[in-house]
Amino acid sequence: MHWRLSCLAGAVLLASASLASRAAETYPAHPVRVIVQYLPGGNVDTAARAVARELSNQLGKQFIVDNRPGGGGSIAYQALAVSAADGYSLGIGHIGQLALNPHLLGKLPYDPLKDFTAIARIADAPNLLVSAASFPAANLEDLVGYARSHPGKLAVANAGVGTVGHLAGELLSARAGVSIVPVPYKGSAQLTTDLIAGNVQAAFGGPPALLPHIKTGRLHALAVTGAKRSPAFPDLPTVAELGYPGFQAVAWMGLIGPAGLDGRVVDLLSREIHKALTAEELKRLFAANGFDVVASTPEEFSAFIRSEYQSWGEFIQARGIHGE
Repeated sequence: MHWRLSCLAGAVLLASASLASRAAETYPAHPVRVIVQYLPGGNVDTAARAVARELSNQLGKQFIVDNRPGGGGSIAYQALAVSAADGYSLGIGHIGQLALNPHLLGKLPYDPLKDFTAIARIADAPNLLVSAASFPAANLEDLVGYARSHPGKLAVANAGVGTVGHLAGELLSARAGVSIVPVPYKGSAQLTTDLIAGNVQAAFGGPPALLPHIKTGRLHALAVTGAKRSPAFPDLPTVAELGYPGFQAVAWMGLIGPAGLDGRVVDLLSREIHKALTAEELKRLFAANGFDVVASTPEEFSAFIRSEYQSWGEFIQARGIHGE
């Protein structure tokens, strides 16, 4: 009797493995949802929709963006974590949910290092460091010099506590050894208005909101926060090259799936994303939004997530930063 039960269990396992194998070979057989943790219209949503459109064209099945905002991204990530690991539910891996919030917010309803499968890094979105035209600091050296001679007086705006812009300001403060007063806003609109009015002297922010005012001369662009110059702003130096080697603070993003995603599905999606990132329309859209195209292997993206999780965690703890 036991022998028959063992044979039956073995047959069931073999049948399940065979079905899973055939499913991977025919993937995608029906539409795929891409769960996005933010409202439509923002940087992450824009990048997700661009990649979803290219994947739909390349693979012949719809990749449909499913916006699940709320909880600092936790609602979307929890939904992805409990989804079937069959490739039909994917998400956008972002620095906020995978490397920052776990240290800023404490316990989350997901494990950033165990609950997901890294597929491919898609883009880096560096911040711009800008100053008000009325402020006497036309370069980073002047800005740091002002902070040194006026301790606690340099107000640097950002788009919210725990954002990349906020942490870029904290990182500059630490690396330059100066006191900077971070001024968080609920978004870019009021930040930009107050900066132009001179209510704050400088800001770390996303390019789309700042570029129009840089072009009109109401703001001065001082530096970009990526590890290397951005193709979207080739003449703008990085903070790193202006005297702070290793300085990097970018809102990176990529494609992820639930833990245990079939390796063949992962490899297929990774290859297709590499192809999508060469599409001219996508490259133009990314450049217009200040995104730097990044194409990585699943292994590289996984290692990168772990590295960012550790390094930002150590920095956040050392600075005593807490999220809202």
